[in-house]
Amino acid sequence: MALASLDLSLFLDGDHETRKGFAASLREELAHHGFVKIVGHGLSDKDIKEVFEWNKRFFQLQLDNKAAIAHHGGSDPQRGWSAGVSFACDEFRLRFLSDICQVGEENAASLYRTGFLKAKMAGTLKDSREHFDQGSKKDLAYPNKWPHEALLPGFRGFMESWYEKMGKVAAHLMEALECAFDLPEGSFLDKMTREKNASEARLLHYPEIDMMDINKGAVSRIWPHFDLGVITLLLQDGVGGLECENRDRRGTFRAVGSNSPSELIVNVSETLQRWTNDVLPAGLHRVTVPRAFEKLESGIVPERYSVTYFLKADREASVGPLPQFVSGCCEAKYDNMTAIEYHLSRLKSAY
Repeated sequence: MALASLDLSLFLDGDHETRKGFAASLREELAHHGFVKIVGHGLSDKDIKEVFEWNKRFFQLQLDNKAAIAHHGGSDPQRGWSAGVSFACDEFRLRFLSDICQVGEENAASLYRTGFLKAKMAGTLKDSREHFDQGSKKDLAYPNKWPHEALLPGFRGFMESWYEKMGKVAAHLMEALECAFDLPEGSFLDKMTREKNASEARLLHYPEIDMMDINKGAVSRIWPHFDLGVITLLLQDGVGGLECENRDRRGTFRAVGSNSPSELIVNVSETLQRWTNDVLPAGLHRVTVPRAFEKLESGIVPERYSVTYFLKADREASVGPLPQFVSGCCEAKYDNMTAIEYHLSRLKSAY
């Protein structure tokens, strides 16, 4: 069964019963699939077109210019440009990587061999992608890294505005989930304040790749994984390759396409699974080759672009189960710790 497409404007503009109906549908889809499609979110077609244009323009920058704002790995929140070793060209390896295997690129296979995935994955698996990450402009603990304004005039201003717009959409969805669970107002949202915003926006580029490399089994666009935050919002181009686990047939995946460039893909992430004590399990997903390429032995898979927003809890907020999801017959399944403690512990395994 295909993922449902829900109209967020029904919650934003509807009467009480309409809002409750949307909220119930959102809860049901996320509980069953971990994923849902959202339209009517308020992001304009103009802004969506422009963010993909900026996406391409950033990754077309010269290597030196991207490397100047590289994220150099470790467990700190990612800022600036990151690229995996499977992406890097020989010139890049010689000039910038020296004896390290990647620049700031979290490796999905390494990150999710343990934890929620609970599956065996070889440590040699690599992702083929590059990305640009930014946080809130108010985040002085982990400041953003921007290319020089002369290289991409207007890029910083647009992306800072885009970050705020995506944050508003994410907040509306969390408000709907509070409604769906009959939680007191702010039960989720008070843990994700604008003043201490730890959320991140990301531009992603998957370079073209030869099917012969894919078929060797050590490289993929991104291996199966869960996201670490609360929910993830994603926009994608029409190339294809995003897949989510088919929970009706565990261990299998199904394609997640978009009916239009403006259709948001939303998935549950690990923090929301913890808050709800497994009532809303995180959505397992991957990016592989489009279905049309699956059985080919050779051929070039075209490049792919996507745009994501990772809604995250404030760093000092608890990521233990909320009291409303713990009762005498359902004990807390997760320890109480802060979001930054949890994220740092998880990210240490990614490099």
